[in-house]
Amino acid sequence: MKILHTSDWHLGQSVMGKSRLDEHRLFINWLSATVVEQGIEAVVLAGDVFDTSTPPSYARELYHDCVVQLNKLDCQFIVVAGNHDSVSVLNESKNLLAKLKAYVVTQPAWDNASDAVLELKNQDGTLAALVCAIPFLRARDMVRYEMGQSGADKQLQLAEQIKRYYQQQFDYAKSISADVPIIGTGHLTMVGGEKTESVRDIYVGSLEALSPSLLPEFDYLALGHIHKPMPVAGNSNWRYSGSPIPMSFDEANSPKSVCIYDTATRVAERLAIPVFRPLKSLKGERNELLKQIEQLDEPQDLAIWLDITVNEDINLGPFQEKLAQLCEGRNMEIVKVQRTRKAAGLFDGDGETATLEDINPTEVFDRLLLEKEIEPSRANVLKQLFTKIVNEQEQPS
Repeated sequence: MKILHTSDWHLGQSVMGKSRLDEHRLFINWLSATVVEQGIEAVVLAGDVFDTSTPPSYARELYHDCVVQLNKLDCQFIVVAGNHDSVSVLNESKNLLAKLKAYVVTQPAWDNASDAVLELKNQDGTLAALVCAIPFLRARDMVRYEMGQSGADKQLQLAEQIKRYYQQQFDYAKSISADVPIIGTGHLTMVGGEKTESVRDIYVGSLEALSPSLLPEFDYLALGHIHKPMPVAGNSNWRYSGSPIPMSFDEANSPKSVCIYDTATRVAERLAIPVFRPLKSLKGERNELLKQIEQLDEPQDLAIWLDITVNEDINLGPFQEKLAQLCEGRNMEIVKVQRTRKAAGLFDGDGETATLEDINPTEVFDRLLLEKEIEPSRANVLKQLFTKIVNEQEQPS
């Protein structure tokens, strides 16, 4: 049996107010085609189905459409919740999706391991693999902290409970069969994983990364949460599949892929995902940027999205008008234009302008004092009073 491992779909995500629906729809279609071309019999989604705990209706619709597509292809689908996912949202359709060979696990099954250890069977009905479907393990579901515990004690307690739960699931799978591969899942940060702008820390304040040595010897470990595809602890069968599309501009140059694990050879391979929409960050002075944009190749399908950073203190309004004229009639959109902090020229007076987006309230007040040429001793008193007002405004009522 071939099992496809993917993660971090983040359905419903947007960039600067622009929906990723078209990209996600193309990915789901590509996934279905890949199931057919590669002879995939099971897909494992290792967390973060949705981008938020309250996904828009179109994101839920796409998720359910994917379930239907995979069911038509007679492909089993295992979904575990990630830290972005709402347990209640995934649970609301869980029983219905089970009728379509889609099995959703949202919480640890402490009392009944059979609820989260799933059997994957070949077309002839023989057992091909066992999956310990382990979702993102929220601290509140794992431990009960006591008053006065230190941060180090809480970290140790949580790590031990995660280790205990993984071992419980693994041991139960072994009791079913020791002859077939045992696959684990997880949505967490393992020691050595690289994070990007769009990856939010989990277990904040208690446990930021788990040591691979705490987990049992799974034949394959399907991980989610890190958006870059990579192995863990030098083990090519313990992997982050990465997100299917770049979630932020800093992921634009990171290759996107899924992993395919073969239960017969017990070997995993990566399969590249096409780029559905190019994201590109450009930096430089205004004339240089205009030239770079003019020379860009236009994609055939979805428009390229551009993130522009200007290394000059200029008035962005007229420059944005030039950018709009340059992109008119071309298959590209500018989603963000900003200046580097250094280029804002807040205090030297040499720049064309500085906007409130570039500076905080205290810096605005400091600049006002300079412009009004307030004498130093009085300026210090005024700054202290202003700081007090700002602090009072920032305090919750």
